Amino acid sequence: MAYDKDTAITVWPEYFDVSRTRARGRRLPMSLCVKDPDLDIIAKGALILDLEYEVFEGKAYPSNRAARRGYVKVERGKLSKTELLPKIAEVLVKNQKK
Repeated sequence: MAYDKDTAITVWPEYFDVSRTRARGRRLPMSLCVKDPDLDIIAKGALILDLEYEVFEGKAYPSNRAARRGYVKVERGKLSKTELLPKIAEVLVKNQKK
């Protein structure tokens, strides 16, 4: 499936941030989260999963307007957002330990 900006999945770094609570936007268990997740590593996770992506820098997460960390749009592919996030998180955790 090709990348379509209108149907792509939006992935915010806040989903993977260990310092955030679930109420503040974290989407995964703390074991799959890292401190200060990086857009480049999130994009690398999409690349490893063989999915097309686009990085948008300087955009603010809706509940965290002060921090303009940006987000990554990932092609929908065969994965739902619920399936995609843990797979990207595994890449983040592996790269955080290095």
